[in-house]
Amino acid sequence: MTCSKCQTEVAIPKLGVLRQLPLVENTDEGKSATQKQRESGVSVVFVALGMIAIAGFMVAAFCGIRWSLIPNLKTTDQHVADLRADYAERPSAELIREYEQMVGDGIELGVPFTYQRISDEKQRWGQIAGISVGTGLLAAVAAFGFAAVGRRTAIR
Repeated sequence: MTCSKCQTEVAIPKLGVLRQLPLVENTDEGKSATQKQRESGVSVVFVALGMIAIAGFMVAAFCGIRWSLIPNLKTTDQHVADLRADYAERPSAELIREYEQMVGDGIELGVPFTYQRISDEKQRWGQIAGISVGTGLLAAVAAFGFAAVGRRTAIR
């Protein structure tokens, strides 16, 4: 038979002759040491990136659950509206005592209200979850990229 690429005559044995040949097990003897090292390196990188991806997704799941469990309390406008409604209902003497206490103790303007601290905490959990998902996705894509490169080099 003639090779379609190089036009060289190639002898092809008959099926009966092929059946009489001994079976050869598929071993790594034919691979060079460089190919073996490359394949083992790719598998180590794949496993490491896979572990990073799994860890990223687990952290994202934990943070996402924490984020969803924190209630949305109020906004600043709602807080101010509640204070106005509360002050409208209070007697004048109580408002005067509260004012005198603020003057005597001082007003700590640097401390955020409780609703703001809770809102900030919820936002932090959401940010950590987003970063973790991004890290997990990036590691997963990189792991599968290395796996594809490893398969391509193994086929050659």
